[in-house]
Amino acid sequence: MVVIGAGGVGQFVVQGARIAGAKAIICVDPLDGRLEQVRRLGATHAVTPAELKHTMTKVAPDGADYAFDAVGAPDTSALALRWTRNGGTTVLVGLPAAGARLDLDPAEFSRREKRLTGTMYGSEDPAVALPVLLEHVRAGRLELTSLVGPRFRLDEVNEAFEASLAGSPGRVLVTFS
Repeated sequence: MVVIGAGGVGQFVVQGARIAGAKAIICVDPLDGRLEQVRRLGATHAVTPAELKHTMTKVAPDGADYAFDAVGAPDTSALALRWTRNGGTTVLVGLPAAGARLDLDPAEFSRREKRLTGTMYGSEDPAVALPVLLEHVRAGRLELTSLVGPRFRLDEVNEAFEASLAGSPGRVLVTFS
């Protein structure tokens, strides 16, 4: 499988793929810190966008069975669709900016029989999913601690935004104390 984006959402997707037994998990992100993080979380390959073509040619020359766009930008969605094999599934997880549009070639779907779907919070009923997720945490299969990044006080909110925009490998937290 391919995961586009190694931020907070992508890190969860990588762990979900590992837990589900994916043999190859290729995660793509331009930031080294995030790539290091997804390697620790189970990505078998963590590459920059410039390295993706070479890696896919070696690991999955026909494309991935599943490709997840954890970013949500039209260009990252198109990239996920590009690296989905014929008959495979592209899943849009990341939320696009308001008004963003994805330009699609209908031939990607009809001639290549690809599937495109979206998901919100894993498309699962929280009453069902939460106990399963908590069991994965208890058993050590789902790692949460390293997903928390730097903490900032409320009066440091500007620094928190800067850290987030700079690509902190973990989720930036703003606290009241």
